[in-house]
Amino acid sequence: MTCSMGEIKSLALIHGWGGDSRCWRPLLEQWQSIAGTFAGPIVNIDLPGFGARIHEPWPQTETLLAELEAQLPQDCLLLGWSLGGMLAVQLAERSKRIGSNKVRALVTIGANGRFVATEGWPAAMPETVFTDFCRAQREAPAKNMQRFAGLQARGDSEMRGLLKTLKAEVPSVVPQSWSQALECLGNLDNRALLAVPAVPTLHLFGEGDALVPVQAASALEVLGASCKVIPQSGHCPHLSRPAQVAQIIRDFVGNSLRESIFGYASNSAAPLEKTSVARAFGRAAASYDAAAHLQRAVCRELLSRAPEHRSPRRILDLGSGTGYGSELLRKRFPDAEIIALDIAPQMLQFARAHRPVSNAYVAADAEQLPLADACIDLVFSSFALQWCYRLPQLFAEMRRVLAPAGDILISTLLPGTLRELEASWAAVDDAIHVNRFLPESDWHGACVANQLQTTTAVEQRVLHFDDVKSLMRELKSIGAHNVNREAGKGLLSRAKLRKLTEAYESERTDVGLPATYEVLYLQLAHSAAAASALDAVAPG
Repeated sequence: MTCSMGEIKSLALIHGWGGDSRCWRPLLEQWQSIAGTFAGPIVNIDLPGFGARIHEPWPQTETLLAELEAQLPQDCLLLGWSLGGMLAVQLAERSKRIGSNKVRALVTIGANGRFVATEGWPAAMPETVFTDFCRAQREAPAKNMQRFAGLQARGDSEMRGLLKTLKAEVPSVVPQSWSQALECLGNLDNRALLAVPAVPTLHLFGEGDALVPVQAASALEVLGASCKVIPQSGHCPHLSRPAQVAQIIRDFVGNSLRESIFGYASNSAAPLEKTSVARAFGRAAASYDAAAHLQRAVCRELLSRAPEHRSPRRILDLGSGTGYGSELLRKRFPDAEIIALDIAPQMLQFARAHRPVSNAYVAADAEQLPLADACIDLVFSSFALQWCYRLPQLFAEMRRVLAPAGDILISTLLPGTLRELEASWAAVDDAIHVNRFLPESDWHGACVANQLQTTTAVEQRVLHFDDVKSLMRELKSIGAHNVNREAGKGLLSRAKLRKLTEAYESERTDVGLPATYEVLYLQLAHSAAAASALDAVAPG
């Protein structure tokens, strides 16, 4: 499902429970950077009983949705926060069902599939906590709203300033209609709608949200929804970091709302076929070791980051390739059971013949591990997972097989890798010639959403080559040449090679033609928070 910039002409915004249309001011100040050529209106809606409509009663849900749908401008991007986000999901579906098609795309912030936990949906507020909050709202609304402001700000690195803003916007008299709005929030259930979205949709979550647990992102992704976790933010990232949220929305719209754009946060469609990756590395099994200088150096660096004084009993070498990493692991942990797993059977055959140090060899995809739960003490993966684009599923699998006290060590590649080659190809044609790498925020967000304690480090390594042919020959030797679906097909003509060479020569240094690699290191473990119950929280 795609949508072009030309189809989105306006913006509509719906605030959350306990707030009003003023909550969008910081984001709207950034709107010019989002809007670009948007020519239509901006409609900032106050819900009944809130803001300028504070004296109005809260209507029945169907009546409310009909009223809100009538207020939406044509061809809009609909943005909803918390309760407003849950209503926005309903509105997008209603717009499509009744044929008005006003909603072209949807972004929600801090909105769950179901706000109150139920059987089969634990990633939400416990029902007892919600019930207690509703009671407090009826009995002492002013006091409860001060508590609510604190809960909205909790978990945000800008908590102090955010709390001041939120408390200043609480009305002097809180109407009883807000209790009816709470009942609406508790009854909304969007899970079925999220599984089959009416329009291109992105769901944003705060990493430290005390109202909608970040685990909801993983739960929504299981349904097929596209999500993104914003680090160091709570329930109100549009207030605490509006420029970042504006950038995310701009990217979402500007890239035709493709589900794959947010890798971590989305259940993204990969730009390549895994079978193509397996064939490429299978063909490179015999030539890989002679060319993999960078790969071996990064593998050694990754292993040096293993926790001291740990003696894992069972190790998974994930994306084991020719077995170089398995050999290093055997030297470091001589008594461990090592499972070598790779998507390319030929790589496993080569490793078994030339580096027979593993106890088992398994041909499988990292996103679908054929291993039992909690059976691995150390997952080790060097330069293999950049071929995975469904990061939530990838880390859900690693978390599933990881023992409670286990560790995960990963090295992978980031955008900017082979940027000289990519820029040089851009001077030749418009085809895709360099594999797409997901940003650090996507990797970090997927780890957080899967309750993995995360430490990251980024390193830049630069190789140098005598000429373009040498670089491309090495990439092919290690199986890392372009396997994108949209890659240019056919042999490289002499004319194109000449243009590519001329363009790349502008990058030449005293030591040769540079090829930059942006390397990401991840050190992961089960989050302490994953083992504890949700804090007593309240709705938003």
